[in-house]
Amino acid sequence: MTLLTIDSTAAAGSQFGVFEKLTDYGALGLIVLALGYVAWMFVNKLKKENEDLKKKVESLQERLLETKLHK
Repeated sequence: MTLLTIDSTAAAGSQFGVFEKLTDYGALGLIVLALGYVAWMFVNKLKKENEDLKKKVESLQERLLETKLHK
């Protein structure tokens, strides 16, 4: 008599798609995922700040050029 067994981890892991392997590691996988998300948020924040500073520098350069031309 042959018994069929169902691997519950395979069924549960397939629900997470790309993150399937992270769920195999349990809490450690979730911590790594959370740290990756936090790092991604900081990178996006730094990129936005960099773009804002570039715009500010460009506007200040334009104002400086305008004041030099008016003198």
